[in-house]
Amino acid sequence: MKPLCLPVLLLLASRSWCQEGLEDNGQSNLVGLSFTGKIELDSTAFSPNSELSSSYKLEDDNLEIRRMRLSASGITEEFRFRSTLDFSDQGFRDLYLELQEWDGPGKLRIGHFREPILFEAMTSADNILFMERSQAVDLSPGRNLGLMAHDISGQQSLSWSLGAFYSTESPVLDFKSGGASALAMTGRLHWHSEGQFGFGNWQSGNLQASSGVAASLRFPHDNTYSFTVGGEISSAPALLSTGPVVADSVRQLSAEMAIVDGPFTALAEAILSNDSGGDDEHSFFAASAQLGWVLVGAGRRIIPGRVSFDSPGGGGDSDRHTVVWEVAARSSWADLNSRNIQAGIATVDTLALSAHLSPQVVVRVEWNRVNVEETGSADVFQARVHVGF
Repeated sequence: MKPLCLPVLLLLASRSWCQEGLEDNGQSNLVGLSFTGKIELDSTAFSPNSELSSSYKLEDDNLEIRRMRLSASGITEEFRFRSTLDFSDQGFRDLYLELQEWDGPGKLRIGHFREPILFEAMTSADNILFMERSQAVDLSPGRNLGLMAHDISGQQSLSWSLGAFYSTESPVLDFKSGGASALAMTGRLHWHSEGQFGFGNWQSGNLQASSGVAASLRFPHDNTYSFTVGGEISSAPALLSTGPVVADSVRQLSAEMAIVDGPFTALAEAILSNDSGGDDEHSFFAASAQLGWVLVGAGRRIIPGRVSFDSPGGGGDSDRHTVVWEVAARSSWADLNSRNIQAGIATVDTLALSAHLSPQVVVRVEWNRVNVEETGSADVFQARVHVGF
């Protein structure tokens, strides 16, 4: 129960602070304060072959609460803040304060948030095209304690982020890294363009294209780190795991490109990780490519400042009444074999069908083909009901 007390107190304090500000002669510099949440219920059925079944114990079908989150966010003339608690994990996801102006460049974010690596990682779980993010995201740092400056040009064509981070494994705050704490410097540079383009007889509507690179230099505590690949099935055991890898530094480099044109969505990204300072040097790699098509309803958009996808059907328009149908396909690959570390190679191919019944209610079904080289494969069928409020 203790992990749940802190966020409740924070939310009550935020509400009290808001009310006090409004009672001060009816004036307040608080522009907005909102409370949101979501619940996701997942069902998973496995149909593995005998080899993968015996290795990963995938026989049992599952019904679980994947996410149950409550968020509070607000903005003033000086700063904005966000706090998100996941009750299913009993840990914070986001917990940060962002200064709108400071003595340095751009805006300054302080707290616990995602390190700026990979387009799909930066896209909210509400807006990704599949039930889970790809294997490439499993190699990214995720959320950590940090201090980050970021900004976007006036034309929204160039954005950048640069920060210093510390990752730990506190169970209450959910500050997780690749198996060990680490100090890190992480930066991202992204280009964005949009407009009408033509080629021969083809003419786009309002095409958006984004591409970018990110890099991270990490110094693991006790000179050990690890990677784990989950295979894009939240209820399944980890497919690949390096175990402890000895190194005094880890360098990560990622590249990404996303395109949206009307009902069409495409994304390709890759991440490479190299280490040094141990008994041996290792290189681990993961990549993914995905396509999406909105069959009925308005398509998706790329959010230039965050550089991520929004939801289909008009960007979450609360007045939308049309059910938005979307199909998507993705292929991802992870290679955790390097020198004396032979954790394996895994590929996952996914087909998904989503029905966005409203901006807050989404029903999604998926078929996943999971293959672990030299071990076996499995067909996995998943379904999710997402309810936001």
